Amino acid sequence: MSLPSFEYKAPGTVEEAVALLAEYGDDALVVAGGLTVVILLRERLARPRALISLSEIPELDAITINGNASIGATVTHTQVTRSADLAGFAPLIGEACGRVGSPGIRNMGTLGGSVSHGDAASDTAPALLALGAEAVVAGPDDLRTVPLNDFFFGVFETALEEGEILTTLRIPPASQGTRTRFKKYTCTSVEAFAAVTVATAVDLDTDENCIKARIGLGSVAPKPMRAIAAEDLLCGQKLTPELIAEAADVAAGETDPSSDGQGTSDYRRDMTRVWVRRLLEDTMTG
Repeated sequence: MSLPSFEYKAPGTVEEAVALLAEYGDDALVVAGGLTVVILLRERLARPRALISLSEIPELDAITINGNASIGATVTHTQVTRSADLAGFAPLIGEACGRVGSPGIRNMGTLGGSVSHGDAASDTAPALLALGAEAVVAGPDDLRTVPLNDFFFGVFETALEEGEILTTLRIPPASQGTRTRFKKYTCTSVEAFAAVTVATAVDLDTDENCIKARIGLGSVAPKPMRAIAAEDLLCGQKLTPELIAEAADVAAGETDPSSDGQGTSDYRRDMTRVWVRRLLEDTMTG
């Protein structure tokens, strides 16, 4: 099926992109890798007058480590998985990007585009939530920073306001005692959307007490989410099998899944419980 006609704009700076977005307003779509946008166009779910591509903005196609790790909006999932710097700084995000779809999707799809889309079934959002990441957003009123836990609102709803573009995902450094784990669980092929995705980041002291915990979940609510109550239960406690099982129960209770071809809502809750428990138990092994 052919695509509807549109004007194609490829600005060379973020400022030019924001200006174009202000000029076209609701008649424009911002495109990074293009995977989601092409589907919207092909199915006639969107008919913009202009596509504003971020592909010609060099600063958005970069991974830098300078205290924090900064990942530009047009960096692909494959680039993330192949970054030696990120592998040393935050291996969890590389592991998550390596589970996105097929090689072709990972080669084209961008981390920034995935986050901007706000899909509850995102493979990478749970990992970013577990890492305490934040989104850097450019708009008419300059830059602002949004903690990723405050970025997702509902079904394909994010904190991006009119005229704004996500430019960077920023990951803070982990403490020396942080241990991370990731699981994308599917009921069909490995390339399918997940029935549940779980990412954990647990900070432990030398006595194996939990200082801080973050549990990111995907495919089990209208948006990517953190299991805050389960995290609070773990903090300040020594990880024991009994405590972990209780935290897994609490995490499952925080979800609000729907039913689809991957499983019923009850099944997704059960799988949340199973995988939160297994990942936290694995954390205890070092």
